[in-house]
Amino acid sequence: MVSTETSTRLDLDYLAREVLQAFMQEEPMPLRTNEIRERVAHLSLSSAELRALLLNMPEKFFQEERRWQPLYRKSSRQTPTLALIERIVRAVGAPVARTAIAYELGERYRRSYEYYETILPRMARNAETLFMTSDHRIGLREWLFNPDWIEPIPYEWERPEERERAVHDALFYNDLKWDEVERYVQLGQGLDWTCPEAAIRFLQKLGEPVANRVVGFLGWYFTLDPDPRWVFPYDGAALFEVVLNSGAYVWGSDGKWYPTDIVPQWLARAKDQIQEWLRAMPTEETQPLELRPDEVEHIVANLLNTEGIARASKLLEELFEVTPKSRTFREDLDTLVNALWSDGRLLWFGYDRFGRETDVPEYVRTVPSVFEFPELPDIRNEDGDRYDVLIDPEGYPKSLRDEVLDVRAQDVLDEETPAYPEQIPNSLRIVLRPPHRDLGTIPLCQIPLGFLPDEPPLQQLTFIDENDRAYEVWLNHETRLIYGLFDKFAELDPISGAIFILERTDQPDVYRFHYTGEVDPLLAISASRYERLLNLQNQAHTMSTYHLLIELMRDHPRGADFLTLHNELNIIRRTRRERTASVLSAYPCFELHRGSPVWHLKEEDIGKPITKKARSYLLE
Repeated sequence: MVSTETSTRLDLDYLAREVLQAFMQEEPMPLRTNEIRERVAHLSLSSAELRALLLNMPEKFFQEERRWQPLYRKSSRQTPTLALIERIVRAVGAPVARTAIAYELGERYRRSYEYYETILPRMARNAETLFMTSDHRIGLREWLFNPDWIEPIPYEWERPEERERAVHDALFYNDLKWDEVERYVQLGQGLDWTCPEAAIRFLQKLGEPVANRVVGFLGWYFTLDPDPRWVFPYDGAALFEVVLNSGAYVWGSDGKWYPTDIVPQWLARAKDQIQEWLRAMPTEETQPLELRPDEVEHIVANLLNTEGIARASKLLEELFEVTPKSRTFREDLDTLVNALWSDGRLLWFGYDRFGRETDVPEYVRTVPSVFEFPELPDIRNEDGDRYDVLIDPEGYPKSLRDEVLDVRAQDVLDEETPAYPEQIPNSLRIVLRPPHRDLGTIPLCQIPLGFLPDEPPLQQLTFIDENDRAYEVWLNHETRLIYGLFDKFAELDPISGAIFILERTDQPDVYRFHYTGEVDPLLAISASRYERLLNLQNQAHTMSTYHLLIELMRDHPRGADFLTLHNELNIIRRTRRERTASVLSAYPCFELHRGSPVWHLKEEDIGKPITKKARSYLLE
């Protein structure tokens, strides 16, 4: 019965062996936890679990500047070559490929790995502590049954007592006793031990773990020859290699062969131990992140081959185990963002977001054609003057001068020059107008500068609605639009005037965006009213702005505000604020009562030319 402590050691040693071999997959260099995790993906270890294993096995691993290395790499360059080879193999606890050892030696002694690859077979053959298999893997001779010191001459093999004495001597010097091997001898009888494959047949017959020295002893014992001139045919390395390469058995750190179906049990028990370590681990004290050029190259190359926008904060967590709770998170994020930005092959889409040119939807690069202003029909009065006049804003009524500056009246391609407010608010109100509802867009004219990030010109943001649903939206400072809310707006009942609150959060690229359930009364449009406006839209190509406003105001017998009229007019035909304001201000049939923002229609003055006052401010 294997003790719990010994069993746990077996489990952890096997796991450590897999990790150590991961360090040898490429040229020797320190690795971050995430890089090791990628190389041992078959173990299904998280970064935290892997880090716990590395920290709790200081006899095999050490850490410097957030990177891990096998402890044997701390050897001095004055360490004898054979001693370092033995140290490497002993750390792994299993035979190591000649090429892997050659790379380690080349790195340590600053010579080419080809040199060591050439001399390693001779060194292993001549060393008292090493052996090499025919497929060029180096192991420790102490794992084998070693009868090399026995000379044929002193023993008279034909005499049973002398043969028995030789056997007991060989067992003694290999830390074995006859009582321990006697039952195995009985099982091994009848097998052709002149063939190394006999070892596998013996293990299959035995059906339980057994020390390799016992297997080696049987191979030696059953090939002894009474003729003292006979050179022993025993080859311990060949027996070891046959079992190792059979795929049916796994080498344990206790020097025994185990059926491979025990590996999942080892891994499960090792992970249980790691979980205990995790619970007891203190908070990590970290140093600021430093990126090697090859690490930046690796990250960028992966992102260039991956679709979608990548988050540097997520990369920090996945690749470097740095979370927002880490002490150096802010500094490390800046380091990674600057490295990716400086590389130049990826596009920066704000805060910590990077991607390729092809990751940007084409529609977010342009202003939708529905926002363009069509050429007005050239409709004139009896005197040959155009109905759609344009006057200087000084000719507007005072209240109208303020209303045309209202952000609800402004829109894409028809807005005031953006400016920074004296104080940037934490939240603001967004009122949705057609056709933004149908396009899933928001005009930036309703958002003051500084509320959203100023750079880069094209960036991706996250909007989180009242139901905690996240929308990845695109902000384009050049088109002055936010794109990507089509699904959100499709749920709305109001055709126009829906009120939203846009609120900043602690994260620069994340905003709360919730619908209040309210509608701006000046911009509200009922379904029947919308149908009426669409009917007028079909006639708009034959009507001036002047005549369209008359039709609109006839539907508002109690009058209407500028915002209402301008909003409805833009559903019929895209019209600039200055055109709507000029026509209302110039013609006597449109009347604004003193102290009131409501415009009324004077039917009796329809058809009269513009006022003298308006003519003095006429621009076209």
